[in-house]
Amino acid sequence: MDRVYRRLAPFARPARLRLLAGLLMLGAGQAQAIEGFWSLQLENDLFGSGDDQFYSHGTEISYFRPGEPPAWLATVARNLPFFELGETQAVQFSLGHKIYTPQDTQATELLPDDRPYAGWLFGNAELLSRFATTSSSQASNLVGVTIGVVGPAALGEEIQNGWHDLIGVERSLGWDNQLRNEIGVNLNYSRRWQFFESAPMSTEFEVAPHLTASLGNVFTYAGVGMMFRWGRGLRNDYAPPNIRPGFPGIPFFRPSTKPGWYLFAGAEGRAVARNIFLDGNTFVDSHSVDKKLLVADLQFGLAYQRGSVRVALSNVWRSPEFDGQPENTQFGSINLSFALAD
Repeated sequence: MDRVYRRLAPFARPARLRLLAGLLMLGAGQAQAIEGFWSLQLENDLFGSGDDQFYSHGTEISYFRPGEPPAWLATVARNLPFFELGETQAVQFSLGHKIYTPQDTQATELLPDDRPYAGWLFGNAELLSRFATTSSSQASNLVGVTIGVVGPAALGEEIQNGWHDLIGVERSLGWDNQLRNEIGVNLNYSRRWQFFESAPMSTEFEVAPHLTASLGNVFTYAGVGMMFRWGRGLRNDYAPPNIRPGFPGIPFFRPSTKPGWYLFAGAEGRAVARNIFLDGNTFVDSHSVDKKLLVADLQFGLAYQRGSVRVALSNVWRSPEFDGQPENTQFGSINLSFALAD
Protein backbone atom coordinates (compact mmCIF):
# COMPACT_ATOMS: atom_id res chain seq x y z
CA MET A 1 0.00 0.00 0.00
CA ASP A 2 2.93 2.31 -0.26
CA ARG A 3 1.62 3.91 -3.41
CA VAL A 4 -1.31 4.81 -1.28
CA TYR A 5 0.68 6.31 1.54
CA ARG A 6 3.16 7.96 -0.60
CA ARG A 7 0.21 10.13 -1.46
CA LEU A 8 -0.73 10.95 1.51
CA ALA A 9 -11.70 -22.16 35.24
CA PRO A 10 -10.08 -24.74 37.19
CA PHE A 11 -7.27 -23.76 35.03
CA ALA A 12 -6.39 -20.61 36.99
CA ARG A 13 -6.52 -20.94 40.79
CA PRO A 14 -7.19 -17.87 42.98
CA ALA A 15 -3.68 -18.03 44.44
CA ARG A 16 -2.20 -17.94 40.96
CA LEU A 17 -4.41 -15.04 39.99
CA ARG A 18 -3.24 -13.13 43.06
CA LEU A 19 0.35 -13.82 42.05
CA LEU A 20 -0.25 -12.50 38.53
CA ALA A 21 -2.08 -9.47 39.89
CA GLY A 22 0.95 -8.83 42.07
CA LEU A 23 3.14 -8.74 38.99
CA LEU A 24 0.89 -6.26 37.24
CA MET A 25 1.56 -3.13 39.28
CA LEU A 26 2.02 0.52 38.40
CA GLY A 27 5.35 1.94 39.52
CA ALA A 28 7.42 1.11 42.55
CA GLY A 29 5.47 3.21 44.99
CA GLN A 30 1.88 2.43 44.01
CA ALA A 31 0.20 -0.96 44.12
CA GLN A 32 -2.36 -0.44 41.39
CA ALA A 33 -3.51 -3.66 39.71
CA ILE A 34 -3.99 -3.79 35.95
CA GLU A 35 -7.33 -4.78 34.48
CA GLY A 36 -5.92 -5.62 31.05
CA PHE A 37 -4.05 -4.45 27.97
CA TRP A 38 -5.24 -3.26 24.56
CA SER A 39 -3.03 -3.54 21.50
CA LEU A 40 -3.25 -2.27 17.92
CA GLN A 41 -0.89 -3.90 15.41
CA LEU A 42 -0.49 -2.48 11.89
CA GLU A 43 1.70 -4.25 9.30
CA ASN A 44 2.21 -2.79 5.85
CA ASP A 45 4.60 -3.07 2.93
CA LEU A 46 4.72 0.75 2.92
CA PHE A 47 7.41 0.45 5.58
CA GLY A 48 9.32 -2.25 3.68
CA SER A 49 9.45 -2.78 -0.08
CA GLY A 50 7.32 0.27 -0.81
CA ASP A 51 4.95 -1.56 -3.17
CA ASP A 52 1.56 -3.25 -2.97
CA GLN A 53 2.76 -6.81 -3.49
CA PHE A 54 2.76 -10.22 -1.80
CA TYR A 55 1.81 -9.42 1.81
CA SER A 56 0.14 -6.05 1.44
CA HIS A 57 -1.39 -5.23 4.81
CA GLY A 58 -2.34 -6.63 8.22
CA THR A 59 -4.31 -5.25 11.16
CA GLU A 60 -4.91 -6.89 14.54
CA ILE A 61 -6.69 -5.53 17.61
CA SER A 62 -6.09 -7.50 20.82
CA TYR A 63 -7.24 -7.49 24.42
CA PHE A 64 -5.03 -9.26 26.95
CA ARG A 65 -6.02 -9.82 30.58
CA PRO A 66 -4.91 -11.88 33.56
CA GLY A 67 -7.42 -14.44 34.76
CA GLU A 68 -9.26 -17.60 33.97
CA PRO A 69 -9.54 -18.57 30.29
CA PRO A 70 -12.76 -19.78 28.66
CA ALA A 71 -13.47 -23.39 29.59
CA TRP A 72 -13.09 -24.62 26.02
CA LEU A 73 -9.66 -22.99 25.68
CA ALA A 74 -8.54 -24.46 29.00
CA THR A 75 -9.65 -27.88 27.77
CA VAL A 76 -7.64 -27.48 24.56
CA ALA A 77 -4.53 -26.53 26.53
CA ARG A 78 -4.87 -29.33 29.08
CA ASN A 79 -5.09 -31.91 26.31
CA LEU A 80 -1.81 -30.87 24.68
CA PRO A 81 0.90 -33.15 26.12
CA PHE A 82 3.61 -30.51 25.70
CA PHE A 83 1.68 -27.64 27.31
CA GLU A 84 2.92 -26.77 30.80
CA LEU A 85 0.64 -25.04 33.28
CA GLY A 86 2.59 -22.45 35.23
CA GLU A 87 2.02 -20.22 38.21
CA THR A 88 0.57 -17.35 36.16
CA GLN A 89 -1.92 -17.40 33.34
CA ALA A 90 -3.59 -14.82 31.12
CA VAL A 91 -5.81 -14.88 28.06
CA GLN A 92 -5.79 -12.82 24.87
CA PHE A 93 -8.60 -12.20 22.40
CA SER A 94 -7.84 -10.77 18.95
CA LEU A 95 -9.65 -9.68 15.81
CA GLY A 96 -7.54 -9.32 12.68
CA HIS A 97 -7.47 -8.88 8.92
CA LYS A 98 -4.78 -9.55 6.30
CA ILE A 99 -4.54 -8.78 2.58
CA TYR A 100 -2.38 -10.63 0.03
CA THR A 101 -1.90 -9.52 -3.57
CA PRO A 102 0.33 -10.45 -6.53
CA GLN A 103 3.20 -8.28 -7.66
CA ASP A 104 1.23 -6.84 -10.59
CA THR A 105 -1.94 -5.34 -9.18
CA GLN A 106 -2.95 -3.62 -12.44
CA ALA A 107 -3.54 -6.79 -14.45
CA THR A 108 -7.19 -7.87 -14.63
CA GLU A 109 -6.47 -11.41 -15.86
CA LEU A 110 -5.38 -14.28 -13.63
CA LEU A 111 -1.59 -14.38 -13.19
CA PRO A 112 -0.82 -18.12 -12.94
CA ASP A 113 2.79 -17.67 -11.80
CA ASP A 114 2.08 -15.02 -9.16
CA ARG A 115 0.48 -15.42 -5.75
CA PRO A 116 -3.32 -15.29 -5.51
CA TYR A 117 -5.35 -12.36 -4.27
CA ALA A 118 -6.74 -13.20 -0.84
CA GLY A 119 -8.28 -11.64 2.24
CA TRP A 120 -8.22 -13.27 5.68
CA LEU A 121 -10.64 -12.11 8.39
CA PHE A 122 -10.15 -13.92 11.70
CA GLY A 123 -10.61 -14.03 15.44
CA ASN A 124 -8.21 -15.61 17.89
CA ALA A 125 -8.27 -16.73 21.53
CA GLU A 126 -4.92 -17.51 23.17
CA LEU A 127 -3.79 -18.66 26.61
CA LEU A 128 -0.44 -17.65 28.11
CA SER A 129 1.11 -19.75 30.86
CA ARG A 130 4.41 -18.85 32.51
CA PHE A 131 5.80 -22.07 33.94
CA ALA A 132 9.40 -21.42 35.03
CA THR A 133 10.94 -18.33 36.57
CA THR A 134 14.33 -17.69 38.16
CA SER A 135 16.32 -14.55 38.90
CA SER A 136 17.93 -14.67 35.45
CA SER A 137 15.45 -16.55 33.24
CA GLN A 138 11.83 -17.37 32.61
CA ALA A 139 9.85 -19.61 30.26
CA SER A 140 6.30 -19.55 28.98
CA ASN A 141 4.01 -21.09 26.42
CA LEU A 142 1.12 -19.80 24.33
CA VAL A 143 -1.67 -21.93 22.91
CA GLY A 144 -4.50 -20.54 20.84
CA VAL A 145 -7.28 -21.23 18.38
CA THR A 146 -7.90 -19.09 15.31
CA ILE A 147 -11.18 -19.14 13.38
CA GLY A 148 -11.92 -17.00 10.34
CA VAL A 149 -12.81 -16.83 6.68
CA VAL A 150 -10.77 -16.61 3.48
CA GLY A 151 -12.25 -15.30 0.23
CA PRO A 152 -14.74 -12.59 -0.78
CA ALA A 153 -16.45 -12.85 2.62
CA ALA A 154 -13.22 -11.56 4.18
CA LEU A 155 -13.77 -8.22 2.35
CA GLY A 156 -10.18 -7.90 1.13
CA GLU A 157 -11.22 -6.18 -2.10
CA GLU A 158 -13.63 -3.79 -0.41
CA ILE A 159 -11.14 -2.77 2.27
CA GLN A 160 -8.15 -2.31 -0.03
CA ASN A 161 -9.90 -0.60 -2.93
CA GLY A 162 -12.18 1.38 -0.62
CA TRP A 163 -9.08 2.84 0.99
CA HIS A 164 -7.53 3.50 -2.40
CA ASP A 165 -10.70 5.30 -3.55
CA LEU A 166 -10.75 7.36 -0.38
CA ILE A 167 -7.29 8.79 -0.96
CA GLY A 168 -7.56 8.93 -4.75
CA VAL A 169 -5.06 6.33 -5.98
CA GLU A 170 -5.31 3.46 -8.44
CA ARG A 171 -7.23 0.35 -7.48
CA SER A 172 -5.95 -3.21 -7.45
CA LEU A 173 -7.71 -4.65 -10.51
CA GLY A 174 -7.39 -8.44 -10.23
CA TRP A 175 -9.64 -9.19 -7.26
CA ASP A 176 -12.03 -11.19 -9.49
CA ASN A 177 -9.35 -13.91 -9.34
CA GLN A 178 -9.14 -14.12 -5.54
CA LEU A 179 -9.44 -17.31 -3.52
CA ARG A 180 -12.97 -18.59 -2.90
CA ASN A 181 -14.81 -18.48 0.40
CA GLU A 182 -13.56 -20.99 2.96
CA ILE A 183 -13.82 -21.22 6.74
CA GLY A 184 -10.37 -21.42 8.31
CA VAL A 185 -9.54 -23.09 11.63
CA ASN A 186 -6.05 -23.24 13.14
CA LEU A 187 -4.47 -24.47 16.37
CA ASN A 188 -1.38 -22.43 17.30
CA TYR A 189 1.37 -23.05 19.82
CA SER A 190 4.58 -21.28 20.89
CA ARG A 191 7.11 -21.91 23.64
CA ARG A 192 9.57 -19.19 24.55
CA TRP A 193 12.55 -19.03 26.92
CA GLN A 194 14.10 -15.77 28.14
CA PHE A 195 17.63 -15.49 29.55
CA PHE A 196 18.85 -12.18 31.00
CA GLU A 197 22.35 -10.82 31.54
CA SER A 198 23.46 -7.47 32.95
CA ALA A 199 25.05 -5.05 30.47
CA PRO A 200 26.89 -1.71 30.77
CA MET A 201 25.13 1.59 31.51
CA SER A 202 22.42 -0.01 33.69
CA THR A 203 21.04 -2.02 30.76
CA GLU A 204 20.30 -5.69 30.23
CA PHE A 205 20.74 -8.15 27.40
CA GLU A 206 18.22 -10.89 26.65
CA VAL A 207 18.48 -14.04 24.55
CA ALA A 208 15.08 -15.60 23.81
CA PRO A 209 14.89 -18.83 21.76
CA HIS A 210 11.45 -20.12 20.78
CA LEU A 211 9.60 -22.97 19.12
CA THR A 212 6.35 -22.44 17.26
CA ALA A 213 3.82 -24.50 15.32
CA SER A 214 0.47 -24.12 13.63
CA LEU A 215 -1.95 -26.80 12.45
CA GLY A 216 -5.02 -26.23 10.28
CA ASN A 217 -6.37 -25.63 6.81
CA VAL A 218 -4.98 -22.08 6.70
CA PHE A 219 -1.43 -22.63 8.00
CA THR A 220 0.42 -25.81 8.90
CA TYR A 221 4.06 -25.28 9.82
CA ALA A 222 6.72 -25.80 12.47
CA GLY A 223 9.35 -23.20 13.27
CA VAL A 224 12.31 -22.34 15.44
CA GLY A 225 13.75 -18.92 16.14
CA MET A 226 15.74 -16.62 18.37
CA MET A 227 15.22 -13.03 19.50
CA PHE A 228 17.85 -10.73 21.02
CA ARG A 229 16.96 -7.62 23.00
CA TRP A 230 19.13 -4.94 24.61
CA GLY A 231 17.96 -2.00 26.69
CA ARG A 232 16.33 -1.02 29.95
CA GLY A 233 13.26 -2.58 31.55
CA LEU A 234 13.41 -5.87 29.65
CA ARG A 235 11.89 -7.81 32.55
CA ASN A 236 8.88 -5.51 32.44
CA ASP A 237 8.14 -6.72 28.92
CA TYR A 238 7.54 -9.95 26.99
CA ALA A 239 8.10 -8.62 23.43
CA PRO A 240 5.79 -6.76 21.03
CA PRO A 241 3.03 -8.72 19.25
CA ASN A 242 3.19 -9.91 15.64
CA ILE A 243 0.43 -11.29 13.42
CA ARG A 244 0.95 -15.00 12.72
CA PRO A 245 3.03 -16.32 11.15
CA GLY A 246 5.67 -14.36 13.00
CA PHE A 247 7.65 -14.00 16.21
CA PRO A 248 5.70 -14.72 19.42
CA GLY A 249 4.73 -11.63 21.38
CA ILE A 250 1.90 -10.26 23.52
CA PRO A 251 0.57 -6.82 24.57
CA PHE A 252 1.73 -7.35 28.18
CA PHE A 253 4.27 -5.05 29.80
CA ARG A 254 4.61 -3.93 33.41
CA PRO A 255 3.80 -0.21 33.63
CA SER A 256 6.45 1.90 35.33
CA THR A 257 7.07 5.53 36.14
CA LYS A 258 10.58 5.06 34.75
CA PRO A 259 10.80 4.89 30.94
CA GLY A 260 11.94 1.64 29.38
CA TRP A 261 13.39 1.05 25.95
CA TYR A 262 15.10 -1.67 23.97
CA LEU A 263 16.43 -2.60 20.55
CA PHE A 264 15.58 -6.05 19.24
CA ALA A 265 16.55 -8.32 16.37
CA GLY A 266 15.74 -11.93 15.60
CA ALA A 267 15.41 -14.71 13.07
CA GLU A 268 12.87 -17.49 12.57
CA GLY A 269 12.85 -20.42 10.14
CA ARG A 270 9.68 -22.34 9.28
CA ALA A 271 9.03 -25.64 7.54
CA VAL A 272 5.70 -25.06 5.78
CA ALA A 273 3.36 -27.95 4.97
CA ARG A 274 0.37 -25.77 4.09
CA ASN A 275 -0.27 -22.11 3.33
CA ILE A 276 -3.76 -21.55 1.90
CA PHE A 277 -2.65 -18.20 0.47
CA LEU A 278 -0.24 -20.09 -1.83
CA ASP A 279 -1.72 -23.61 -2.02
CA GLY A 280 -5.21 -22.29 -2.76
CA ASN A 281 -8.55 -23.43 -1.41
CA THR A 282 -8.74 -26.77 0.39
CA PHE A 283 -12.00 -28.20 -0.96
CA VAL A 284 -12.50 -26.51 -4.36
CA ASP A 285 -10.28 -25.60 -7.30
CA SER A 286 -8.70 -22.16 -7.12
CA HIS A 287 -5.63 -20.24 -8.17
CA SER A 288 -2.47 -21.59 -6.55
CA VAL A 289 1.31 -21.49 -6.91
CA ASP A 290 4.09 -23.87 -5.88
CA LYS A 291 5.12 -22.81 -2.37
CA LYS A 292 8.58 -23.15 -0.94
CA LEU A 293 8.85 -25.60 1.94
CA LEU A 294 11.35 -23.50 3.93
CA VAL A 295 10.75 -19.83 4.74
CA ALA A 296 12.84 -17.50 6.90
CA ASP A 297 12.01 -14.23 8.65
CA LEU A 298 14.44 -11.61 9.92
CA GLN A 299 13.09 -8.88 12.17
CA PHE A 300 14.63 -5.83 13.82
CA GLY A 301 13.21 -2.81 15.58
CA LEU A 302 12.89 -0.76 18.74
CA ALA A 303 10.36 -0.29 21.53
CA TYR A 304 9.76 2.51 24.02
CA GLN A 305 7.55 2.28 27.09
CA ARG A 306 6.59 4.92 29.61
CA GLY A 307 3.84 4.74 32.18
CA SER A 308 0.99 2.68 30.77
CA VAL A 309 1.87 3.01 27.06
CA ARG A 310 4.33 1.11 24.84
CA VAL A 311 5.15 1.86 21.20
CA ALA A 312 7.16 -0.55 19.03
CA LEU A 313 8.42 -0.13 15.46
CA SER A 314 9.88 -3.03 13.50
CA ASN A 315 10.77 -4.20 10.02
CA VAL A 316 10.51 -7.77 8.69
CA TRP A 317 12.38 -9.34 5.78
CA ARG A 318 10.78 -12.60 4.61
CA SER A 319 12.45 -14.95 2.13
CA PRO A 320 10.57 -15.92 -1.08
CA GLU A 321 7.53 -18.07 -0.29
CA PHE A 322 6.78 -19.55 -3.73
CA ASP A 323 8.65 -20.64 -6.85
CA GLY A 324 9.21 -17.73 -9.19
CA GLN A 325 8.78 -15.02 -6.53
CA PRO A 326 11.16 -12.40 -7.91
CA GLU A 327 12.17 -10.80 -4.63
CA ASN A 328 11.85 -11.01 -0.87
CA THR A 329 8.82 -9.74 1.00
CA GLN A 330 9.52 -6.73 3.17
CA PHE A 331 7.08 -5.02 5.49
CA GLY A 332 7.13 -2.90 8.59
CA SER A 333 4.90 -2.82 11.63
CA ILE A 334 3.72 -0.36 14.25
CA ASN A 335 2.39 -1.61 17.57
CA LEU A 336 0.65 0.50 20.20
CA SER A 337 -0.15 -1.22 23.51
CA PHE A 338 -1.56 0.38 26.63
CA ALA A 339 -2.58 -0.82 30.09
CA LEU A 340 -5.94 -0.26 31.77
CA ALA A 341 -5.92 0.03 35.57
CA ASP A 342 -8.67 -1.34 37.82
